[in-house]
Amino acid sequence: MAGYTDSAFRLLCRNYGADVVMTELISADAIAYGKFKVKNSGSKIVVESNKNLTTAEMLSFDKKERPIIIQLFGKHPKKFAIAAKWITENLKPDGIDINMGCPARKVVGSDHGAALMRNPELAYEIIRAVKNNTNLPVSVKTRLGWDGDDQILDFGPKMISAGAEVLIVHGRTYKDAFSGVARWENIYRLKELLGDKAVVIGNGDVKSSSDLKLKTSKKLNGKNVQLDGVAIGRATFGKPWIFQKDQVEVIELKNVILKHAKLVFEDKGARGLIEFRKHLLAYLKGFANSKALRMEATEIEILSDIENIVSHI
Repeated sequence: MAGYTDSAFRLLCRNYGADVVMTELISADAIAYGKFKVKNSGSKIVVESNKNLTTAEMLSFDKKERPIIIQLFGKHPKKFAIAAKWITENLKPDGIDINMGCPARKVVGSDHGAALMRNPELAYEIIRAVKNNTNLPVSVKTRLGWDGDDQILDFGPKMISAGAEVLIVHGRTYKDAFSGVARWENIYRLKELLGDKAVVIGNGDVKSSSDLKLKTSKKLNGKNVQLDGVAIGRATFGKPWIFQKDQVEVIELKNVILKHAKLVFEDKGARGLIEFRKHLLAYLKGFANSKALRMEATEIEILSDIENIVSHI
């Protein structure tokens, strides 16, 4: 979700019924080393920095996004401790998530993200470091395993014993990345195993609002196992309304695109509109004249460019 789930997009998702939103990956090391200032600017929590502008921007959020979770990655417990303390005291979000599931090569190559599944002792220490420095709920975003589906049945309970209250499990292993079909069987088994000791949220291949209802429960050994929630990631691209419905009328689509673009522009200026190109490409899928419009979308620079494209949908 890196590069997608900025403040503007999170606001749209919340407006369409997402119960909680999460920032993109933010480095615990960057927070620990950085010198940030925080100010309340109307409805926004704005983080400023003379050195690390990218991290400062990712840490900023609109109060209307609440409940919002700050998602951290890294591998050094001491840095996580500093980051958790700073976040708790200065940003006061609604929770802290520790990413132990990202399969991106540059993340795993530094022993971050999904690589922590291969080192449960270190993962345990990281959670303890965060819990000892925050009073906020702590979640762990992870996968079925590194190379086997059953690894979560051992790894998950260990993370709960370390102090995590929530497990968000993607139904693929690191080796799978995003290929093949997400497998939810062991997500349900994990919930059955943990019972009321933890909140278990399933993730992977939720492509419609109907999937939300279908994925929440399943019968195992004759008993109905109910997950505590469903997380949606990539399926929100071009469809922030997925939390409520599968489709929107063309007039609503046009309004969503323009609202999204204006929110991005208010937040980031002209640079934000360049970043918005990827969102616009996602919105434009499936129309009779979408090929021509998508070509135009790759060149937008100002709001009127977007208004012109929208007028031709």
